[in-house]
Amino acid sequence: MIFVTENSFFSKHNILFCTWTVFQLTWVYGSKVIPKVTEIIPKYGSINGATRLTIKGEGFAQANQFNYGVDNAELGNSVQLVSSFRSVSCDVEKDSSHSTQITCYTRAMPEDSYTVRVSVDGVPITENNTCKGHINSWACSFSAKSFRTPTIRSITPLSGTPGTLITIQGRIFTDVYGSNIALSSNGKNVRILRVYTGGMPCELLIPQSDDLSFPEKMAYFVSSLNKISMFQTYAEVTTISPSRGSIQGGTMLTISGRFFDQTDFPVRVLIGGQDCDVLNVTENSICCKTPPKPDILRTVYPGGRGLKLEVWNNSRPLHLEEILEYNEKTPGYMGASWVDSASYVWPVEQDTFVARFSGFLVAPDSDVYRFYIKGDDRYAIYFSQTGLPEDKVRIAYHSSNANSYFSSPTQRSDDIHLQKGNEYYIAILLQEYRLSAFVDVGLYQYRSVYTEQQTEDAVNEEQVIKSQSTTVQEIQVITLEGWETTSATNEVQKIMVTSPCVEANSCSRYQYRLVYNMEKTVWLPADASDFILQSALNDLWSIKPDAVQVVRTQNPQSYVYVVTFISTRGDFDLLSYEVFEGNNVTLAVTEQTKGKPSLDTFTLNWDGIMSRPLMPQSSEAEFQAAVEEMVSAKCPPQITNFEEGFVVKYFRDYETDSNLEHINRGQRTAETDAYCGRYSLKNPAVLFDSADVKPNRLPYGDILLFPYNQLCLAYKGFLAKSIGLKFQYQDTNKITRSTDRQFTYNFAYGNK
Repeated sequence: MIFVTENSFFSKHNILFCTWTVFQLTWVYGSKVIPKVTEIIPKYGSINGATRLTIKGEGFAQANQFNYGVDNAELGNSVQLVSSFRSVSCDVEKDSSHSTQITCYTRAMPEDSYTVRVSVDGVPITENNTCKGHINSWACSFSAKSFRTPTIRSITPLSGTPGTLITIQGRIFTDVYGSNIALSSNGKNVRILRVYTGGMPCELLIPQSDDLSFPEKMAYFVSSLNKISMFQTYAEVTTISPSRGSIQGGTMLTISGRFFDQTDFPVRVLIGGQDCDVLNVTENSICCKTPPKPDILRTVYPGGRGLKLEVWNNSRPLHLEEILEYNEKTPGYMGASWVDSASYVWPVEQDTFVARFSGFLVAPDSDVYRFYIKGDDRYAIYFSQTGLPEDKVRIAYHSSNANSYFSSPTQRSDDIHLQKGNEYYIAILLQEYRLSAFVDVGLYQYRSVYTEQQTEDAVNEEQVIKSQSTTVQEIQVITLEGWETTSATNEVQKIMVTSPCVEANSCSRYQYRLVYNMEKTVWLPADASDFILQSALNDLWSIKPDAVQVVRTQNPQSYVYVVTFISTRGDFDLLSYEVFEGNNVTLAVTEQTKGKPSLDTFTLNWDGIMSRPLMPQSSEAEFQAAVEEMVSAKCPPQITNFEEGFVVKYFRDYETDSNLEHINRGQRTAETDAYCGRYSLKNPAVLFDSADVKPNRLPYGDILLFPYNQLCLAYKGFLAKSIGLKFQYQDTNKITRSTDRQFTYNFAYGNK
């Protein structure tokens, strides 16, 4: 709501300026030094934590650092690194901290700038004693930065037995390990201290800064155990003894090897596809009792890990599927090897050969899967859902070089449902003509517990949710039946106000207020006159347009008010009350005469809101106006009857469409409670323009500052801290000029 009126006068307030003198005081409690922080080093460190911080100062805890226990939990030093958005603990190293120095190790934290906050024996060091009050200064700041974080980008190979030599690539910062060389070849005084593997991600710790390495997402993969891993170890079988036994079973078989372990799963041994009863397991041997010979022997059984890779040189089959029948006696056979991955690259100088990968796939979960293949030159996937090699069928193929899984629709299989733990036979064929040779098989699983933020093996699912609804307008029917008018009886209630102040004749400081229909009067003194109480009740919208008359009497301990409701609406609810906290005032409200309606009018009650009185013969328009008033905010009486004219130049309440369709004029809306009425203007940039038209379609034109020098508007929300004004003026040479100005004004923020 906005309006411009004529002259208003503002009183100028006197402003009192006071000068304060600040004295610096130094407090000494016996011999105890006030704790202070003077500096933190280093200034940069790893986002993955383990940076060793040294905090310098005085008055830090020394004697209490090792007092452990529930009652002493707050004793000692504690350190927090605080940014604009979060607080992260820094783990104090007690044995290297003392009264003038604290050493702590950072935790993993987002890249940001942090200030140090120290507490000694549970008491935070004040800001004034942290870097001389400059807590955000360089001296007391630490920044976690990506460029100061060692990273691990890749590990090769991805699997092996314990003790396998691995290569770690990433941002290492140094080529020094051990202690025989002081500086790295890049001049940095840092060295690789140790490498952790086994049961946790590979980590590098660098002395001096002791920054913990940050494994990049590409270094993680989902292992065959359906776990996020960087490197996977496995056991090794070297010998089996004896090599022969009874077809009835019962032979005690000893399997020798290395790294046998049952940490994740019990050891399982299969002979001819049947379980061998495990009797004893050590790190280097497994003893089990063999089962009887199965009735049907398969040509191939699932065995150890990996795929069997066979290569035939100088082979030119006419059809790729001919490779399925190749064996050790086929010309050009180069032998067999075992590989861990269905992704393989041959040396570029190796040409004119064919290759076959064969083995078994064990699904980590029961789910729907899809196979993909890419390579150079011809290649295909054969798959058996029964696990028998003779049941294999071609599920994906391509006949030319493809560096993407999506160059041809034949590179992908149909969706295949696989059962967890089942063994499925798979064969991958490749024929190479010349130049590069590679093959790469991908397996897509529809469901995964991992996200693409955890590993590049995962792809986040995106769903588009669309919803629609049918709006059904509610219809209510109000029927007046057997409606007969009668003589009304006014409601009469008695209010007795009792307080010791009555006898003392000093009740002005004892206050209470009356409540009707959740609407409250102003605070009233305990000895309020009948006129004051009557006026307070008549100001309540719940009683309007009716009124009350009040008559007061007094006895030695109380004031008694008889309230008569001058109304034809009949019975009124009893008035309730609130007493100002701490005031010794009691009230008692009783009904003296129950009101009886005349039934000339009636009111509607909607969630505690009363409508204006309606007559049985009220028109549709009157009824609609009464209902709309119930969902509208009441306008203050000061502006209720405002109309444009000599006193008011421009008035808008937005209850009617003002044809302000320009984008910068905002949107007329009822989605939030208006200041008064039902509608308000949402996000307007322009409130008034001289080109705006009046109801008679004539433009308003410019607003003269005399007599219209006051702008009033109601708002809620978060306005810009200025208001713009375009105006004309005459300069000292009587030349009329136009200008735009932004006047600074700090609008109060809020939704009221």
